[in-house]
Amino acid sequence: MKRFLKKLAIFVVIVIILVIAGKFILFPPYKEIPVTGPYEVDYVDYWITESGVDPLGKNGEKREVMVRAWYPANIKDDEGKKPIVVASHGSGGTVDNNLTQYREMASYGYVVLAIAHPGHAMSMVHSDGSKQSVDMGYMKEMSAMDPQTKMDEAAELFHKWMDLRMTDINYVMDDVKSRAEAYPEVFRGADIEHFVTMGHSAGGSAALGMARVRDDVIGVIALESPYMYDIRGVYEDKYDVDDSDYDVPILHMYSDASYSHLSEWKQYSNNLKFLESDNPLYVNIYYPGTGHMSLCDLSLASPILSRLLGGKSTVNAREQLIQINNDCMTFLEIVEETIED
Repeated sequence: MKRFLKKLAIFVVIVIILVIAGKFILFPPYKEIPVTGPYEVDYVDYWITESGVDPLGKNGEKREVMVRAWYPANIKDDEGKKPIVVASHGSGGTVDNNLTQYREMASYGYVVLAIAHPGHAMSMVHSDGSKQSVDMGYMKEMSAMDPQTKMDEAAELFHKWMDLRMTDINYVMDDVKSRAEAYPEVFRGADIEHFVTMGHSAGGSAALGMARVRDDVIGVIALESPYMYDIRGVYEDKYDVDDSDYDVPILHMYSDASYSHLSEWKQYSNNLKFLESDNPLYVNIYYPGTGHMSLCDLSLASPILSRLLGGKSTVNAREQLIQINNDCMTFLEIVEETIED
């Protein structure tokens, strides 16, 4: 019996060591990229309950979204107002999907409202402390979807996903005025009448869609995102899209994962059109040597998962995220100029 217990103890120790080692391999320790702006950065979490039932919930409860508000902690009342950035993560992402950009923006005076979409986020915490994981039905839809040959099915899913995400974003934006009263220290430097929407992958698709439906959206940052909202249906083996010009500045970033495929992937027809357009409102940046996940913080938090999920990257993750910071801040200056005009 003693020999058995000794062997069992050794086995348990080995398993624990392997689990710990696996965690460090998947998520090695790293230092956050320091901000460069003049303001100290802080955040607060809050939750918004929508009027409808959560279609991805388990118990028929109303849909509740989590918001992590990043803000300049030491900004003063007389230092000017900047538009609020509202951020949507990618499929299976997190509320900190583009944490490096959120913190950098806040250090320059912007309030960033990062949303966790229930069921589309890998995991989110509700106001009562309970957790909700990514919906397996949603993940199955994504993995089984074929936008090139099953176009009708794909268009229907695009509508479904955009409706859910954009409803969440609408609630967050509509709630800003009352939230500013509840958290005056957070919104002290915010122009609560103007928004820049931002997102990675599917989150960027929703961010682009918001510029179609709201007049208070004055700019969009999309990190490798198809124009899902613009796809109205299918007609003669092509997607029927709204390809009319946007009337606000759009910064669209691309990696190797999609850039060379824009002309062949049917759901990216608007991406190609606006990439080739001479409209000065469209700013398109391609980062050679990067993968899809190089455009978010997973590349820093877990290089292995980033490569598995988003393709090979030959660019240093820290350097790439810093470059994205610089490009985003330059773009936000352009957006602010449109308010002044």
